[in-house]
Formats: sequence, C-alpha cells, structure tokens
Amino acid sequence: MKITRRFLLPFVIALPLLTCSSGDECETCTQDTDCKAGFVCSRFSDGSQRCGTGTGASTCRVRN
Repeated sequence: MKITRRFLLPFVIALPLLTCSSGDECETCTQDTDCKAGFVCSRFSDGSQRCGTGTGASTCRVRN
C-alpha cells in the first residue's frame, strides 16, 4: 500500500502544534514570553532553558 502526500500532509502540519510547550513550569522555552505569567525563561545546570520562577534553585524532572 502506497502512502500518498495528501494523507501525510495533515500530520506534517500538526507536528509543530504537538511539540509546542504550554508555558508551565519546567517546559522548554527560548524567551520569557514562551512562559506563562509568573515564570521566566531560565537556564538550568544541564544547559537547557526552561520556564521557572527565577528565584532560588529549581528542579525539573525531564524524561529522556
């Protein structure tokens, strides 16, 4: 069975929507506006940028 481009197009369009972060604490970000109110985009010790409070040490559990 051959998969057509027309069949794959909706999945290609939906992929970015499925990978967007919600802006909650520990979600990935690139700037403060990616985070919900009360959170800022912070750099963590593992080098990732995630939404956090910006005060004190934050710990996020990340699935690999």
